[in-house]
Amino acid sequence: MSSSRQLLLIAVLAAAVAVTFMSPPEEEGAAEPAEAPTSEAETARTLTDDERAARQAQEERFTLETDEFVAEFSNLNTGLVSLRLKGDKFRDPNGEPHQLVTTDQEAYYAQQIDLEGLPIDDDAVWEGRQVDERTLRFEWRGSGFTVVRQIQAGAGPYQLWSTTRVVNRSGAESTHRLSHRTYHYVSAESEGGGMAFRPSTTASFGICDHGEDEVERATTTDLVEEGGEYTDNVLFAGIADSYFANAIAVTGGQAERCVMRAERRGGTIDDYQGSLLDVSLRFPETTLPDGDESITRVLGYVGPTDRSALRAAGHSLTQLVDLGWFSFIANGFSDLLSFIQGYVGNWGLAIILLTLMVKLLFFPITFKSMKSMARMRHLKPQMDAINEKYADDKEAKGAAVMALYKKEGVNPVSGCLPMLMQTPVWIALYRSLSTNIELYNSPFVWYWTDLSSPDPYFVLPAFVGILMHIQQRFTPNAMDSQQAKILMYVMPLVIGGFMLFLPAGLCLYMVTNSTLTMIQQRAIYAQLDKEVAQTAPALEPEDDEDGPQDSPEKLTPSSSSATRRSLPSRKKRKARG
Repeated sequence: MSSSRQLLLIAVLAAAVAVTFMSPPEEEGAAEPAEAPTSEAETARTLTDDERAARQAQEERFTLETDEFVAEFSNLNTGLVSLRLKGDKFRDPNGEPHQLVTTDQEAYYAQQIDLEGLPIDDDAVWEGRQVDERTLRFEWRGSGFTVVRQIQAGAGPYQLWSTTRVVNRSGAESTHRLSHRTYHYVSAESEGGGMAFRPSTTASFGICDHGEDEVERATTTDLVEEGGEYTDNVLFAGIADSYFANAIAVTGGQAERCVMRAERRGGTIDDYQGSLLDVSLRFPETTLPDGDESITRVLGYVGPTDRSALRAAGHSLTQLVDLGWFSFIANGFSDLLSFIQGYVGNWGLAIILLTLMVKLLFFPITFKSMKSMARMRHLKPQMDAINEKYADDKEAKGAAVMALYKKEGVNPVSGCLPMLMQTPVWIALYRSLSTNIELYNSPFVWYWTDLSSPDPYFVLPAFVGILMHIQQRFTPNAMDSQQAKILMYVMPLVIGGFMLFLPAGLCLYMVTNSTLTMIQQRAIYAQLDKEVAQTAPALEPEDDEDGPQDSPEKLTPSSSSATRRSLPSRKKRKARG
């Protein structure tokens, strides 16, 4: 039965990791798409290189600054050209503020607008004005139309509110369509820079929430091959990884559709330089009579996937964090972890205390499981005898084992059911630690300076493997010696190797969990040994060493402790004789 338990543990870990790696982590810096533009946004641009250069010379940039970021917008298409996060927590490997905008060509500026149907020329330059430190205003006039876009930093962190007003003074009815669009570029080298068991920390995915718990997530490869377009109850669209997001949410109305695409840039299809992700919210066509106007407001979110900030932003943006199948449990763990950290001031210590609390919460269930294992441990002499007697007959061995279980009143399934009941909690806790932005660049002790990155010296993964090996030595099993050796030596090596490339915070959880499990196991085994020793019938052999001896059948104990206890008493009687 213990072999089934170990296989179940491996399956749980594998499932958790599979779910974790469906949503990869962060982008480290800006890069320029290398290939000539070919997207839909670029097909309307017909400027020559000289005209582009002249246009670039007219570019002005306007700044929004809050306590969380410094953002720059361009007067060429009112797009976001830079957003750097403030604070020591968000710094790139060179110590510079982390840059979330990864494109530097005008056609692919983030958080830009497109007004299909209005006569805005390719070389149009908007008139920009800094209203105040937190508000920008861009205006374009032509052919009887006035378009005003106001961008304002929101009251909550990482929020960019955009209001677009279109006024028709052309003398005739007009129809136009507004789209809000954002882009993200990742180089092939960065996207494929992951290691075994852990994908690249720069791989990203497109996401579209179209209501009623219908959240679509697609990797870059999926978007290149198929793309995605959704039309029902669209709430937001964006590009995200495990730690950062660039999204646009609908407010005060409803978008007609969200569209997600990606394309390879530079080189060839098989040997490309990078990938450009393109996500947009498209609103229904608006018909304006002469003298009328339309107003559309959206919320842009560009920042870390901090759940408190996403909750403050509202509009279903918490869905940007992919917590897997058991998100309602994982959310609770994330909240609890933050609560604990608020008191202890250290995320590593918070992980240890959280693991301890989960252990205490499930102690009644764990106790039942371990007690079943302990009872099986006292059947080891009989199990060894069965394995030896039926070494070449698996069917007979299985029948003998089941007969022994029935005779001793042991239900092997009772040890597995508690583990199955805890599986959703394990996966949720695993997911919570894998996507928790609070662990990003957060130190623990000594050289563990970033709990979101792998242990640079592999100390924690080594401890995971060692503790698993030690635990196997004390775990009873009904397997033959070859299978037992595989579980005792191979599995710890596999799991330890698998942990090498996972975040140090997850490894810390595994080490803490394994240590607490061993303590529980030894305490329960010691208690049961004591109970068996007190209740087992004493063996009283004759004083005369040549007298009648108990047969092997009589000496077959229900407790190995009873056997060990009888041998010293026999030696004492021999000494007295």
